[in-house]
Amino acid sequence: MMWTIGGSIADDKTVNYRKAFNSFMKGLSKTVRFPDQGECYDFRFEPRLKEWVCWDQYVIEYNPVAEKMFQNIVVSNMELERMKYIMELHTARKKPVLFVGVAGTGKTTIVKDFLAELTTKNDDFVSQAINNNSYTSSFALQGIIMGSLDKRSGRTYGPPGNKKCMFFIDDLNMPYVDTYDTQSAIMLLTQMMSYGQVYDRAALEEKKDLIDVLFCACMNPKAGSFMVNPRLQRQFTVETCFTPSANTIQGIYTTILEKHLQAFVPQIQKLCEPIVNATIDTLVSGILNTPCFLPSASKFHYQFNLKDVGNIFQGLLNTNGNLFKDGAGKFARVWLHECLRVFSDRLVSASDQTELLAILEKVCGKHFGNISKDDMFAQPLIMTSFVSQAGGNDRQYLPVKDMPSLKKVVEDKLVEYNEVYAAMNLVLFDDAVNHVCRISRITDNPCGNALLVGVGGSGKQSLARLATFCNNQDLLTILVNQSYGLEALKFDLQEFYKKAAVKPGSPHAFLMTDGQIASDLFLVFINDMLSSGAIPDLFTREEYDAIFGSVRNQAKASGYSDDRDGLMAFFIDKVRKNLHFILCHSPVGDTFRIRGRKFPALISCSVVDEFMAWPRDALDGVARVFLVDLVTAGNLPDENMLAAVAANMAEVHLSIDAANKQYLAEERRYNYTTPKSFLELIAFYVKMLTDKQSTVSANCERLERGLTIMEQVQDKVNGLKEDLKIMMVQVEEKKAAAAVLIEEVSKASAIANQEKEKAAVTEAETIVVAKAASDLKEQADGELAEAKPAMEAAAEAVNCLDKASIGELKGFGKPPPECVDVCAACSFLLFNSKKKIDWKAAQGMMKDPNGFLNTVLDFSGKEIPENTLHAVDELLALPFFNYETMKGKSFAAANLANWAINIVKFHKIYVKVAPLMAKVEAATKEKEEAEASLAIVQKQVADIEEQCRQLDEKLQGAITEKERVEAQAAACLEKLSLAERLVNGLADEYQRWTQTVKDLKDLAVKLIGNSLLSSAFVGYISPFSMKLRLQLWKEGWTKDIGERGIPMTGGTDPLKVLATEADIAGWQNEGLPSDRISVENASVVTSCSRWPLMIDPQLQ
Repeated sequence: MMWTIGGSIADDKTVNYRKAFNSFMKGLSKTVRFPDQGECYDFRFEPRLKEWVCWDQYVIEYNPVAEKMFQNIVVSNMELERMKYIMELHTARKKPVLFVGVAGTGKTTIVKDFLAELTTKNDDFVSQAINNNSYTSSFALQGIIMGSLDKRSGRTYGPPGNKKCMFFIDDLNMPYVDTYDTQSAIMLLTQMMSYGQVYDRAALEEKKDLIDVLFCACMNPKAGSFMVNPRLQRQFTVETCFTPSANTIQGIYTTILEKHLQAFVPQIQKLCEPIVNATIDTLVSGILNTPCFLPSASKFHYQFNLKDVGNIFQGLLNTNGNLFKDGAGKFARVWLHECLRVFSDRLVSASDQTELLAILEKVCGKHFGNISKDDMFAQPLIMTSFVSQAGGNDRQYLPVKDMPSLKKVVEDKLVEYNEVYAAMNLVLFDDAVNHVCRISRITDNPCGNALLVGVGGSGKQSLARLATFCNNQDLLTILVNQSYGLEALKFDLQEFYKKAAVKPGSPHAFLMTDGQIASDLFLVFINDMLSSGAIPDLFTREEYDAIFGSVRNQAKASGYSDDRDGLMAFFIDKVRKNLHFILCHSPVGDTFRIRGRKFPALISCSVVDEFMAWPRDALDGVARVFLVDLVTAGNLPDENMLAAVAANMAEVHLSIDAANKQYLAEERRYNYTTPKSFLELIAFYVKMLTDKQSTVSANCERLERGLTIMEQVQDKVNGLKEDLKIMMVQVEEKKAAAAVLIEEVSKASAIANQEKEKAAVTEAETIVVAKAASDLKEQADGELAEAKPAMEAAAEAVNCLDKASIGELKGFGKPPPECVDVCAACSFLLFNSKKKIDWKAAQGMMKDPNGFLNTVLDFSGKEIPENTLHAVDELLALPFFNYETMKGKSFAAANLANWAINIVKFHKIYVKVAPLMAKVEAATKEKEEAEASLAIVQKQVADIEEQCRQLDEKLQGAITEKERVEAQAAACLEKLSLAERLVNGLADEYQRWTQTVKDLKDLAVKLIGNSLLSSAFVGYISPFSMKLRLQLWKEGWTKDIGERGIPMTGGTDPLKVLATEADIAGWQNEGLPSDRISVENASVVTSCSRWPLMIDPQLQ
């Protein structure tokens, strides 16, 4: 009765029902009375002794196992042993048990420890854990349960191997309550427990009978639906789990810490009890009794319980006794560091952190009085493992020496990261380094999962990547697109599990952002992964068999049993040890709170690291880093101006926080500023200042070029005056020289004319002589033309002869008489024979045919003696002496006859022409003599004319030079006149341009402040009303710029900097209202790099 009825009784803030039941039970048990000390729940009736025995007699001594994960450590205590005893009784009777209690009361630990012992001691039992969440449906629950059962016979289903299966359902009340006020998963479970049956979803007319199936469950009455359907609850024996008492906590963690401190020096061993008591006081007396740490809508994750205490001691167990030999203060600071990490890092406001610090100061003063407050809270208070490894030593959990050395290590790690992966342009200010160390600490622990909470742009992802790199862990991410769904996520998780536990089996970190949660159903897998590591249906039975085959040897070496449950436990433990989940989530809106309620493991199984607003020094440092290039480029004059601009940007960003609060109070509207806004401010300022200064510089250079040209014109005018004086002297010199040349040319021209007259007379005489000679020559040529055919015929006749034909003629023995006569004619002509030769003499004449032919060819025919000519004429007169007749006699004789006929004919004509030729020769000689005389005269004339030409050219050159110099002087005079007019006309412009250049240079400096105000205006002003806008930029930002000595144009209006009158007129022509806010909004929209949130005054 004590446990079936009294076990479900809970405390109430007004009435302590548990105390009342304790009195009832003690009054009821009169035969065997309860001891006076303690409650009835603290005792167990021992039938053998017939008395009540305190549960502390059944507590088992703790024996640490070096290879065991901290999360798997279970320290025996009264609450654990009595609840396990109750479960043992119910299991023996096949009765389900439901443990009810808030988070951190140890419900899950009790059940898992009992099931581990049950399956170890009893081979007939197997167990299966099921983690409910808001999306657990009857279909999902049935799939998980039936997936653990095999068909035995007919429609009967049960655990494999005829064993019994204990299904542990955690978070029983988490499934979503539908429109009909039911929870489908709960109702299916009710059906199973009431009837032992379930319908086949593929064929609803068929039922499946379930045998050898037992159930136990846990639920948090402050989460989910807060309660379960009574039809299901009646199936369970309900047991209430309370937050462990101080004595229980002390007993658990004193046992753990004592064992760990045995390797430390005695001074640190004495800290065991103070540390445990200080932890209990911090949680129980401090945090849980302070109103600001109570959960609320914005602080829903303020759930401080026993898990937090465990996280503190997990950090303490990471220390090495060999490295803490210099006093107790160093180890006490490790405890303080763990408290700050576990409790303070999740706090959402500086006031809450201050309150926690006050609690810790009070607790430290109470339990560590021998350690001064200054030594205890000295900064920096940061513990890391990667710093020692970066120094070339083994990885050890140690405090850092100072902030500069820590920052140097982190910056070196960032350089290494950027060499391997895509570069991250990070500014590692103190807060960023702290977050790197915190994330590294979380993921360095087994089952270490981080929940990074902060607005966009606060650096969650970048710092998580760097921290993962510092821990030598491989980073895993998912690529979400439109087609990415649950199946894709499931596949990715399968790969992640294999990488963490099978191959390569090394530490990995799975980084996920709230933007990648395309559906809240993704978090069903994540919730299971965080709570137990086992995701139902992640792998098929065959895939698990393959995995178990790969890890079997490792599991045996680690002391796990070689059965399916043991291999599964090893696989899940290795996954939880090597796969660390990092979720980056924004706190803006209700999404984070709703997800935290639907999926409790996101909060309870993760360590929260709250990314608060960047402090002033961080903002200042970031601005300095991103603006330093402006100093190098000359946009900012020096480092002092850089510091002033960076400080103003930090002030602008921080001023928005107060404006947001005022805006919420006055307008009931929310506005958020994020580090991303600050980075956009810096980027826009750099762009605006660079662009505007470039424009001003271009205009200034253009005017300076104009001024330079004006100055050059003035210098040239003065030079022209000097050149003109020199040029006028040269003109006079050229005029005088030209006059002298004109006189010389006139004299030479007169002499040339006289010589030309003489040459003309000689030329006329020569023409007469040449005419007479030409007439004679023409007459002679005409007569010679008659002889020419004869001469050509004679030559042709000779050409027809050759050695063979002559040899043929000579070879005649008895030639025809005609041939003898022809040879006689040739003998007369060639050799001037006295008488007619006979054939024998003819043959002698032709004995050398070549010589004979040459003699014929050389015979000119101009001189033939008269007697020879008479002898030949007689022969030529013979009737046969012709070519045609002789051709029949002899070819050679015919040609010789033809030659003789024509050569005689030529001679007769030549004899007639010869006297005429003599006259022609004499006339020709006379002509040549006359022409030679004429040539001499003409050469003399030509020489004189050449001299005249040269003098003319010299004169023309002199005249041209004189004209050129005169023209140059005239042009110089004209240019001088025009230049003087230009210089005089631009005198006023020169002064105006000089002043404009001065004003532009002054504006280039003042643009530093003008652009700073305008950039802040674009980055932050648009969400606010006109009143707050003026308050911010006119009363706040402008004043701060002036106080910091940043140059700015007096009375600067950011609207005038961002838009011209022409721009505004164009917007209004397109329909923009003319009120100030609308115009300001338009200037912001056209200037900013991303879409802004802004007030619409016209409700358009």
